[in-house]
Amino acid sequence: MDKLKIELATGSDYWMKTYTSLNTCTLFESLFRALEPAVANSIHAQALSYREQLFLTLLKLTHDMTEDDLAFRFKISQSTVSRYFQKWINIIDQRLSRRMIHWPSRDTLLLTTPICFRTNFRNAVCVVDCFEVQTQIPHIPSQQCATYSSYKSRNTIKYFIGATPQGSISFISSGYVGRTSDKHIVQDSEFLSKLIPGDEVLADKGFRIAEDVGLCGAKLTTPAFVKKKSQLTYRETEHSRKVANVRIHIERIIGCLRMRFRMLVGPVNISYLRCHVNNVSFYDQIVSVCCVLANMNPSVVPSG
Repeated sequence: MDKLKIELATGSDYWMKTYTSLNTCTLFESLFRALEPAVANSIHAQALSYREQLFLTLLKLTHDMTEDDLAFRFKISQSTVSRYFQKWINIIDQRLSRRMIHWPSRDTLLLTTPICFRTNFRNAVCVVDCFEVQTQIPHIPSQQCATYSSYKSRNTIKYFIGATPQGSISFISSGYVGRTSDKHIVQDSEFLSKLIPGDEVLADKGFRIAEDVGLCGAKLTTPAFVKKKSQLTYRETEHSRKVANVRIHIERIIGCLRMRFRMLVGPVNISYLRCHVNNVSFYDQIVSVCCVLANMNPSVVPSG
């Protein structure tokens, strides 16, 4: 890729969004300035400038280009692409994940709660769901079995995600093998520690975590579902409709993540799934960085 093309992208909102999924060049510059103090101490600007390295990293996240492809486009070696990508993902994750993926106070939430929540779910602090990403098939049979998701009928890595009523991602778990239950992920992650008495959590009816949430003094709200009876009552149907109208926001957020970042579609390289520091894999860092970038863009949830 010529320097001219990179300059074109960093001077055009259209091309910036196309290449990096950041809506504007201003966002790119804001991101670069936030990272610049940490970059000089850990990465040498040799083959590419720091801005070009960041651009390459966002390009890979957005389009999941192979390292060989990026090496050809930027006229550098494949090993240099790999080194740049890993360094920048690590820096973005360490510098911004805690700042950009944060759990806001209830007072902060109440100030800007959209009308669709304010009417029926005033105490809602988040809407939650899980999403799965296809992985390469592991060579070890036991790992093949562990990562196989009967729901997706393929090998996957699974993440638990929460978003505020305003549409900002406020929680993302580490990755779990595809066959892990939603309940176990919620119990094992730090999600429950975020809840305080009076909070309300919205989820799909498949989440059997009402007791866990209740022990925190909070409330789990899900659509009604048919048990032994043949159909829902009118009140249950209305309740389910209201929950569905706001729960769709988390589906939009997950859909937007997949649409913006091809690396969240898969199949994920097995080498990315190996855990290193604090039982966190490189792919966990990639997912967190994608959530950071998503939070930098305007919310997909209507403000009214």
